[in-house]
Amino acid sequence: MTRGTSSRPVVTRRAALFGAASAIPVVLLPTDGAQASPGQSGRADVDARGARAAQSVSDIGAARLQDAVTATDPDGVLVVTRHWVLSEPLRIDRPLVIRFVGGSLSTVRDIDLVLVTVSGVTIVDAVLRGSGADHSGLGRGVHVAGTAARPLRDVHVLGADIRDFPHDGVLLEHCAGFSVDDSLITDIGYAGVLMFSCTDGAVRRNRIARIVQPKPYPNSYGIEAVRATTTGLVGAPRSARIVIADNHVSDVPSWEGIDTHGGQSIAILRNRVENCRVGIAIVPSKDESDASATKYAPLDCSVIDNIVHRTTPGPGSGIIIRGAGETVGDRAERANGMVLRNTVTGYGDGDRDGAVLVYLTRHLLIAHNHLPGGVRRGLSLYHSNDGIVLVGNRIAGLRTQGTATSVAIDVRASENRGHLMGNRYEGSAESGAVYGVLCRQTANDLVLVDNDWAATTTAVVAGAGAVIRVREG
Repeated sequence: MTRGTSSRPVVTRRAALFGAASAIPVVLLPTDGAQASPGQSGRADVDARGARAAQSVSDIGAARLQDAVTATDPDGVLVVTRHWVLSEPLRIDRPLVIRFVGGSLSTVRDIDLVLVTVSGVTIVDAVLRGSGADHSGLGRGVHVAGTAARPLRDVHVLGADIRDFPHDGVLLEHCAGFSVDDSLITDIGYAGVLMFSCTDGAVRRNRIARIVQPKPYPNSYGIEAVRATTTGLVGAPRSARIVIADNHVSDVPSWEGIDTHGGQSIAILRNRVENCRVGIAIVPSKDESDASATKYAPLDCSVIDNIVHRTTPGPGSGIIIRGAGETVGDRAERANGMVLRNTVTGYGDGDRDGAVLVYLTRHLLIAHNHLPGGVRRGLSLYHSNDGIVLVGNRIAGLRTQGTATSVAIDVRASENRGHLMGNRYEGSAESGAVYGVLCRQTANDLVLVDNDWAATTTAVVAGAGAVIRVREG
């Protein structure tokens, strides 16, 4: 391969982070035309502002790609132009920008293909291929490996194409100020993007598909923000203040499209989640001293303006909000937050499942969601929802399940207290018998105001004293 030349200035790493990543040029020769050593492009001239631009290094002529990393000065740019087959991880041990221009990495081993161990790394347009998703193993496309004692900051994966890894597409551990944006991540065993104890970051505009969950994995995820469950919050803090927005997640048939276990201030916005057993799950994290129990509820999480759709029947809910604890009235930490303006279709045919399923919550707001084409059950209030508020939700066209009567809002068990205001059911000729609200157990305290059950066959079925109705139509 011959080396090219360019007279364009090198875009600095800071400029790349603020939207110019796609414009980072490939500088393969020094600007004075002198011959460079293998893999070395030399340092660019001083730019117009008097600041020295970032160094650029190419993999052309390098015997190993790791040698090209070593040849790149801190805060420089490494340009990958060739296809590399690696038998051990590419270790990124200095802050830099890695820009793929026609190059790619692949492996037949279950390894971290790119292993980042420092702050200040940006990976642009990476093309990464693993050993296959049809078996279990610790193969990952990108692994950003911080620790609780030494978290990493300012790490970004932009515009990647990551496929065929047995565990994760991107794994981030103990990272802050990170992003995974505009990437294609497909045919993965366990998780497309997996975050352990990460904060103040974003996962945006990615296409994540076909998370296949090979045996013996018990679960799988498109995008997941969690914490380790073997230690307390000091060693494994909550994932917090993360935006998961504008992603398209599809085909996680055995488990969950988007998930947080015990996260705090996780904002799940404007995503499209299709054909997942559970669409979006906001659920608790385990107790480090008792793996059979949950301890840390999700706190202040928001699920807003998402589309969750499933075409195949089976158990699972479209959106789940669940706090910690195991029993009715459990005193463990409760989940809170909001579920706002989502559209959920095709869920509700499993035991207690619904388009939206909630339990063990406190002061949860569920408002202005559109829930058409579900099976048997729209909103499912399972148990222990204290101070819950349901406002302006529309449940439409529930399909029957066997001989069971369909229910727009099903209060399954007890210890549910709150207000249901301005909700409505919109029927269809295929709906069959439908209840507006079903609340047979008396250990509930719900106030129903201005709900519209005109399209149901029976508006409310409730135990004595469990429901008060005001201005109901």
